[in-house]
Amino acid sequence: MVLLVPPRFRITALCITFFTTLLTLAAFFYISQSPLPEDEDASDNGGALHRLMSFHAPDLGSWIGLGVDRSEEVRQIRELRETFMTRFPVPEEDTASGRSKNAPALQRLADCIESGTCGEGEETVVILASFHFNNALNGHTSGEDIWALSSIEAFSALNYTLLYSAGPMDTLTLYQGMPDKVAVILWEGGGLKECLARNEDTWQEQEVAHTSGKFQEAEGRFGCMKREGYEEGIPLHKSFTFHFWEGPEHPLGRQFTLAPEDYGAWAKDGKGNHFLGYSIETRCRSVELPSEKLHRGLILGKRKDYFDPESRDFYWPDLLGPTSDAMPSAHNATSGEDVPFELIATAGKNQDGVPEDLFGQKIHNLGPQTQDGWNAILSSSKFLLGIGKPWLSPSPYDALCFGVPFINPVMYWDKENPHDWSKWITQHNALRAVEPPFVYHVQKGNGTQLEDAFRAALESPIDRYIPPNMRKDSVKERHRALVETDWMPWAEAAVEELFTNKGGQFWYGL
Repeated sequence: MVLLVPPRFRITALCITFFTTLLTLAAFFYISQSPLPEDEDASDNGGALHRLMSFHAPDLGSWIGLGVDRSEEVRQIRELRETFMTRFPVPEEDTASGRSKNAPALQRLADCIESGTCGEGEETVVILASFHFNNALNGHTSGEDIWALSSIEAFSALNYTLLYSAGPMDTLTLYQGMPDKVAVILWEGGGLKECLARNEDTWQEQEVAHTSGKFQEAEGRFGCMKREGYEEGIPLHKSFTFHFWEGPEHPLGRQFTLAPEDYGAWAKDGKGNHFLGYSIETRCRSVELPSEKLHRGLILGKRKDYFDPESRDFYWPDLLGPTSDAMPSAHNATSGEDVPFELIATAGKNQDGVPEDLFGQKIHNLGPQTQDGWNAILSSSKFLLGIGKPWLSPSPYDALCFGVPFINPVMYWDKENPHDWSKWITQHNALRAVEPPFVYHVQKGNGTQLEDAFRAALESPIDRYIPPNMRKDSVKERHRALVETDWMPWAEAAVEELFTNKGGQFWYGL
């Protein structure tokens, strides 16, 4: 007997087969186009399965021409690219500045939208408006620049589109070109203040050649931040300041002031700026550690004035020489000789090729170093010694990651309970809770404690150590939360707390 299938059922079956095949192909296409997480092996089938499980069916209507036409969106992004290059031209030979990255980034964004191949996160735009991001791209190594480099790494790992600006007017140009795609803007505090102050009366005095806003003359509308009368400006709830120190640096207070350290964790009232944090893990792990460390301690500090014994910020007057002399020699098994201990530094300047003397102290000064040279010196030393300044430097984190203990000076402590670290004020407060053998905390001017710390550090080598909240994954997730949180409710609450409840007037638009 032959089973006859009515034609309408055959057509239905063919349609089901067609759409099932289409979805299957779409899933495999999604897997092939999705960027691998930075910690996922491309050969790992588990990673492919994870991405398959997170697959969402595409808009089939758009595949067959019935969906949203994004050609206008693509045109606007390409128009922004041309507008930005016209207003803020970048010399052809400039391939290193942040601004030089914008045209290629905008082109990639337009192209992937047009072809439907944008990866996860790629259509989310972050504007980096602090000069420290440009510094980071060019190899600068201040604490702020190192923090900025870490943020670039975290945002890039999340596949966001990054755009760089050098002042309020190029920031405004980028924002106005695609306001719906810009998630957050990371400002320098001074740049945000300039943006807030710009209006019809002030714009001329704010003009700067490298980031001119004269294009607003043709429009007859002058402004930067969203406010009454300039509604097309940048909304304040998308604006955050990139601020290294404690204390708010934003009209909306602490939640909109980003911080490299968790200041709230050690504040008496528990209040601190928005902890974004940073990681030195990538660059630290790229440094190959020596098989054996030299019998020496390195002093933290690049400026000569940090070593001035007459300064109240120098914590070890008349103590470094005697403490060094009290350290035993180390036996070198290769040469069979005893090697005396020494304190070294990389401070000051070279004069006729000779490093400056550091106020006659018993310190072997090697003079200024390149970053690679300094890494090699630090990683081959047995400890890093703080002397008072600089505060909150990233260098102690480098030391710990290189397997080098840090000696952290304590300038203030509770005399009745000297071991209560929550009441200490130290050179590096973020490390107060880290105990020996990683960090040794020594009271200012206490020679006995200093000698004990020297001996313990020399006798107790450590492995690499990275504080949990400074590991790459932890830092990346805080950057994700910054970008993907709707900050409007927080902004509204801040206006109420800081302005409305105090009878103040808030002039800007959220």
